[in-house]
Amino acid sequence: MLSSLAPSVLRQGCLFAILLCALPLCVFAETKVSVRFSNAMKDDRHITMFWRNPVDREEMSVTSRFPRGVNEVVEAYTGHVFVAYDDDRQDFREFYIEEPKAGESVIDIVVTDLIRKTAIARFINHSPGSMELFWKNEETGENIRVGPLIKKGDFFELDTHKGHVFVAKNLRGEVLEEFTVNSVPGVREEHTIGEKAVAVFKNMMKTPTSIFWFDTESNEEVEVHETVQPGASHEVFAHPGHKFIVRDHMKRRIKEFTVSADYGKKETFRVDL
Repeated sequence: MLSSLAPSVLRQGCLFAILLCALPLCVFAETKVSVRFSNAMKDDRHITMFWRNPVDREEMSVTSRFPRGVNEVVEAYTGHVFVAYDDDRQDFREFYIEEPKAGESVIDIVVTDLIRKTAIARFINHSPGSMELFWKNEETGENIRVGPLIKKGDFFELDTHKGHVFVAKNLRGEVLEEFTVNSVPGVREEHTIGEKAVAVFKNMMKTPTSIFWFDTESNEEVEVHETVQPGASHEVFAHPGHKFIVRDHMKRRIKEFTVSADYGKKETFRVDL
């Protein structure tokens, strides 16, 4: 199995190296490091390491699958994110590469366990009346109702998977909107039916910035846009009261903004020091 994977992994490894050179250094801290991933899984599962592209968040395998007791060394930069997956890619764990300690030539990361999470989708009703939510079975085309009746101003949240399709209908059975879940496991994705508020972030800095939505329930930051170039603007659909954090190209926090615009309105935020 390993021998059959080797050519593919070698080609991907070469592409990974090319991407490291081609991506702007401003995306990462400028410290190149070697990272040694060791498989210490308690249940003897094989794992494969993937690198997450910070621009489009696509994931690329950078090792072959390797068993317990084996390690793989990968060249990276601080600020990179790597993900360990099992064979079916349902269980995973993310690793953020930090600055090495003084005198440390290789950063050691030991993978002892993986976690299983589903994506989370929240559907917020801002249509004129109550609505129903349906999961669309892509194989049969059947719409299967999920959750309770969602009144105007209320929301419904459920665990799901990337690629699942949901349909919002009014009480007359008319389709209001159709949504495809794009979030990765463990991340909440919000969908609004009806009018939305719009937050515009204008980068007045001389360096690129990144926009994060602050989830007040989990106290986690969710990246909504990787890079806003100097002088450029980016629009984000939001809700009144939503909080956003803007960070510079070194991921340092610059400012926090709270949306005060009502639904159907637009609010502009200037990003500067």
